[in-house]
Amino acid sequence: MTRPRRPRSRVSPRKQPRQQRSRETVRAILEAAARIFEERGAGAATTDAIALRAGVSVGSLYQYFPSKEALLATLSACHLLAARAALEPALARFDAGDPAGAAIPALAAALMRAHQERPRLQRLLFADAPIGSEQARALAALHRECCARIARWLAARPEVRVADPELAARVGFDAVTALAHGAALDARLGTLEQREREMALLLRRYFTGAP
Repeated sequence: MTRPRRPRSRVSPRKQPRQQRSRETVRAILEAAARIFEERGAGAATTDAIALRAGVSVGSLYQYFPSKEALLATLSACHLLAARAALEPALARFDAGDPAGAAIPALAAALMRAHQERPRLQRLLFADAPIGSEQARALAALHRECCARIARWLAARPEVRVADPELAARVGFDAVTALAHGAALDARLGTLEQREREMALLLRRYFTGAP
């Protein structure tokens, strides 16, 4: 006998805030959700607890977010927008054809500082909790864009020594992204600036072979 399927939770926001007071309510709900998710994880968090932390009724929360999954999806979208904004100045250096000594440290610093922003929440949004297809597509699109812009730079710069710019861009970007994420979760070794320098050194040596 086939088991009945459980209805899937709605993940899209129910309505968009139009007035200033409504926008403030949504910001309070999202901040409360972020803190509750950080403290308890996605499984143990409840909309009741989030509403209480935000200082609103559960009914008010449901006016904007029909489920806990909708809150997770919105927080994921907000994080991706923030990540794109943080990376853009560094990626613009690659677009401009800046030398390795300028472009690579800028990328290392941007990745490191982007991952310093609520690392526990980032881990929950993109590793511990399943994300929706829309967020997955947005994350994949941002990754492709970053790698493509770096690959074009690798193909054009005379100091670069890689056989396959597209592959090197992917390997290099993924490596320093993972290092930045790991460093954000464990800050016991070195200062932020020291870690940025080490990441830039690793990437420069990989791309150019320079000591």
